[in-house]
Amino acid sequence: MFGDLPSGYPQKISFLLVPNFSLFGLTAMLDPLRHANRSSGKELYSWELISEEGGLVDSSDSIQIMTDLSIREARRCDTLIICAATEPQNYTTPAVLGFIRQQASHGADIGSQDTAVHITSAAGVMDGYRCTMHWENIASTAELFPQINLVQELLVVDRKRFSCPGALSGLDMMLHLIESQHGHELATDVADELIYTQKRSHKDPQRLSLQKRLNTRNINLLDAVHLMEQNIEEPLKIAEIADHLKITNRELERLFRHYLDDSPNAYYRTIRLEQARWMLQQTADSITSISIACGFNSLSHFTRCYQKQFGKKPSSER
Repeated sequence: MFGDLPSGYPQKISFLLVPNFSLFGLTAMLDPLRHANRSSGKELYSWELISEEGGLVDSSDSIQIMTDLSIREARRCDTLIICAATEPQNYTTPAVLGFIRQQASHGADIGSQDTAVHITSAAGVMDGYRCTMHWENIASTAELFPQINLVQELLVVDRKRFSCPGALSGLDMMLHLIESQHGHELATDVADELIYTQKRSHKDPQRLSLQKRLNTRNINLLDAVHLMEQNIEEPLKIAEIADHLKITNRELERLFRHYLDDSPNAYYRTIRLEQARWMLQQTADSITSISIACGFNSLSHFTRCYQKQFGKKPSSER
């Protein structure tokens, strides 16, 4: 699809919405297409919304969107983009997977938005392809589907497969599509209409840098937090982090108190608990396995820490 002109106009793009899809992610993809038609004075693009059963589908914002047709009614798609968000593993139904496989066998370009790589991988149409998805889901999805090549980028196009990690990256993806098919001038006009002035590279990071997230340039603090984030399952001792940075424990303690108003141990525990919370909400892993994956050797200790941090037991997240 990218760089290739369609055989005829308008070029139809089919969006398969699974329950809890991101409404923001969907509109970020649709509005650039609408503005491309408006700015060019031509109907370059059209779209249709598909769901498993047809009718209304709940978004992750609890706003219902009416789809145009069900997967039983959908005909052959030239381009199919699967739109997902929270808990994609809950929507890998035989009917949805079969529909994706059928469209892929017909030669459709298959796109995965936000967490939909989990669904397209479950359908078996991503084997051997590079792809991307929301950064929170990359590690768990890569573990489940070792045959795919997951990278943390804003857009990946690999032959007849393409993917973006959701939210505003859908806008980046459609601007790239418009530019590759109809030129830089039209893509710029669309970006101006959307008041989008910062063009991002495909390889730009999905998250703000630690420097921006922590609002500091202190290299020792940044390195310490980076080490913590990279060592969740087997937490480092604070003395090990200090040794790695070649500073004393006392100096490390002072840095965290000054910049983050917290102790290194407490901050490290918060990082691990935040990871546990995401895993509880987004995966079907047992609470015991999640506690171990987040560096807690005792389930009872994990439960106490979790309840103190979030005011609820881990089991209440299910």
